[in-house]
Amino acid sequence: MLRVPKLCRPRPGVSFLSSAASPSAHNFSFSGCGFLIPYHLGVAQGLKDAGFIQSSSKFAGASGGAIAALSLAANSSMTDILYETKAMAELCHSQGTIWKLEERLRAIFHTKFGDLPVGTLAQRLTIATEKLWPARIQVMTDDFHSSDDLCDALIASCYVPWYLAQRGTSLFRGEYHVDGGLFTLVPEVPGYVKVCAFHGHMLRRDDYDISPSIDPEFPYSIVQLARFALFPPELEVLDELYELGKKSAGIWADKQKSK
Repeated sequence: MLRVPKLCRPRPGVSFLSSAASPSAHNFSFSGCGFLIPYHLGVAQGLKDAGFIQSSSKFAGASGGAIAALSLAANSSMTDILYETKAMAELCHSQGTIWKLEERLRAIFHTKFGDLPVGTLAQRLTIATEKLWPARIQVMTDDFHSSDDLCDALIASCYVPWYLAQRGTSLFRGEYHVDGGLFTLVPEVPGYVKVCAFHGHMLRRDDYDISPSIDPEFPYSIVQLARFALFPPELEVLDELYELGKKSAGIWADKQKSK
């Protein structure tokens, strides 16, 4: 008797497309974002789910985007970083935001990334900062000497003058730096897909591949997003931004697969 094998029931999230149709690994550059970082985390999770982020993918970021890039390069859980973001937002709601973020960011860094071997990040993570002296220039750092060096790079990349702490600049490798997204919102890395937490079309940047502009039903204006970036909204909004990021990533992924 001819035995016919039973068909396997597809598991959720598993595709039986041929390998030729499988997404290829892409590299991504994340904009400055402040407390809009849940949008980036949602985008990251959506891209992972869609198969566009793989072990060979590389990441760049400025300001809050640098945190998202580090989280991806370190293979961290996006929901874990979302949880830390919400915990920090709660502290800001109860204790204030201005001048208090540097200490909190350093504490979170050492909790989540303090034991990370920085050698594993070589050439996979690029953090953008803005050096101010003797001439203003964007610095792209992709090699880190130690955990403290990585932390200093991250703080410098997030350093909005007189907002993160009571200083105008942050010291990184003996030089004065500020937020890497102040003058160049999305780090320019050749071949990287650009992800922006603000509406790309409102900024007249058609080269921002993934942004709220990709979703015609995105509920927040660029003015609202700017306010959320500096002063964290309610936790429900942060959760919503995460889901909106996943949706934006899904829209972009579908466009790539249809090409």
